[in-house]
Amino acid sequence: MKTLIAASTALVVVAGSLVGGMQADAFCGFYVSGSNKKMFADASNVVLMRHGTKTVLSMQNDYRGPLEDFAMVVPVPVVLKEGDVKVVPKVVLDRVDSLGSPRLVEYWEQDPCPAPEPMRRPKPAMAKKAQMEPMESAPSAPSAGRASVAFDEEEGAQRMAVPPILASFSASPSVVTSAVATDVMWSFQYSNEPWPTPSCTVDHGVGRVSDGGASKVTISKTTEFTLTCANSAGKASRKITINAVTVEAKYDVAEYQIVILSATEATGLEKWLTLNNYKIPADAEPLLRPYVETGSKFFVAKVDPTKVQMVDGHASLSPLRFHYDSEEFSLPIRLGMANSPGTQDLIVNILSPDKRYEVTNYKNVTIPTNFDVKPTVKTRFAEFYAALFDKTIARNPGAVVTEYAWTATGGRQQVMQPGRPGRPGRPMMIAGGGMKCDPCPEVIPDDADMITLGGDIIGGPINRGNYVLTRLHARYRKKDMKDDLRFKEATPITGGREVWNAQGLEYGASPSSANFFQARYALRHWWTGKISCKNPKRGVWGGPPDGRVNNVIAASKAQYAPRGKLQLASVIGRDLWEIGFKKARPAPKIAPPTTPTTPKVQAFGVGALGALVVLGLLRRRRRA
Repeated sequence: MKTLIAASTALVVVAGSLVGGMQADAFCGFYVSGSNKKMFADASNVVLMRHGTKTVLSMQNDYRGPLEDFAMVVPVPVVLKEGDVKVVPKVVLDRVDSLGSPRLVEYWEQDPCPAPEPMRRPKPAMAKKAQMEPMESAPSAPSAGRASVAFDEEEGAQRMAVPPILASFSASPSVVTSAVATDVMWSFQYSNEPWPTPSCTVDHGVGRVSDGGASKVTISKTTEFTLTCANSAGKASRKITINAVTVEAKYDVAEYQIVILSATEATGLEKWLTLNNYKIPADAEPLLRPYVETGSKFFVAKVDPTKVQMVDGHASLSPLRFHYDSEEFSLPIRLGMANSPGTQDLIVNILSPDKRYEVTNYKNVTIPTNFDVKPTVKTRFAEFYAALFDKTIARNPGAVVTEYAWTATGGRQQVMQPGRPGRPGRPMMIAGGGMKCDPCPEVIPDDADMITLGGDIIGGPINRGNYVLTRLHARYRKKDMKDDLRFKEATPITGGREVWNAQGLEYGASPSSANFFQARYALRHWWTGKISCKNPKRGVWGGPPDGRVNNVIAASKAQYAPRGKLQLASVIGRDLWEIGFKKARPAPKIAPPTTPTTPKVQAFGVGALGALVVLGLLRRRRRA
């Protein structure tokens, strides 16, 4: 097995592939391997932490394919030093993904005739705190020449000299590692029969060469070599270029053997990888070209198969984290298309101390949110959300969808302690919580997770669990994405909360002073008990009446859900005017048909009887 010596890439993010009819996430580089077997990014997760010009990128990929001579290739903007790259626990990325996932919550109508509660005077400290905090500060609950003559010794006579005409000139390999002495074999042919036999040399210190002979070549950059072949009749020359790929750095991190490469030609990088026994996807060179032309470096992470854990036939690779400084904040999704023949889903989670983000080069839309759904959705929530997302993209082709933008705070948080029959749950304070969500899914990040994901680089309040999480979701094919995702700061929005006004429950995304937007859907259970009071209060919603914990269902990995089986119109509680989609209307009631003969018989009977009566009267008059 040859040692992988790297060749440059810059920014990394995750893109995906269509495998066996199942939709996979996206991976922001591409895979290369020493075999001809196909490789796929089966599942991916990417988290970006951004503040100023600092970016910390964490990505995790579950890979299916051969591990021998396997590597990931990802473009990055700078040379990553050993201290810039580390692995992080997978569970941390999972918790961030869970926090921003679309959610389904259940509400129960509370007793319309509640028993009166005794008045309690708040403690002075609590009352003062309530006065200092504006209501808007937190969400509501819940929530790529001349002729010459020469003597021919064999013929023993004078013979006309023939100048050389070169037909071809090549070198193998045509790409070498910068500053490393490499044996290069020179090959050339003539398109005529020159005489006498020419003498051939190559410049840049190579000297005299022969067809099929080899020489040691050491270059520090891509270099043009000139072959000159001459005899007494004249000379000819041809040029070739030998590409140099620079190994900027090389080190090991966990199961990864990492090299950072740079190149001035995309073809050189592609050939370098090929010469090192890596099978490059057929369309990789044009995808690499834009990154090479802009000076990107290439992060190549080769995997040691003996250190990889296999889970259900998949290589569960350790998440990689690295950081860099760059004015540009973008994600290189085009390179990830090399491993994907079909449609891809890309979910990007961006953490910032105080900003939400959207894209600058594609349309931005928010997912329709805050409407009631039918009970069927509870067991088919991922399927429901996939259908809703598809309708949103159909209405907004090529758009990037904002699914979540929420301000989280660290500190202590009040949660409901589980209850039991006959005894309702009680409020309990926990540490490391804070107002991170409303309502919260079962799994959310700890405050310490922010340090793991880059708080140690970014610094500031994010280390204490204060941040804004933005979740962006794109679904695309190769022809759809002409550029990488480029991000910009965006103004705060709110929406998707249990907030009512005179027009009803808030819907859509609205400008706000703080970010509190989420994809949230509700299943409501109306009160079925006895209503005995004179003025019942209807439509007061809360948790289960028996006091048990109200679990929030998150649509995790919705991109893998079956598509086309659930009819969205039949399970939504209102028209989705945000995307011009209407809910199913009940079939009109048809009155039972009447018997067609009955009214006619009756009418005939009455008419005949009337005629008989008239005839009778006429006869009487004639007789008279």
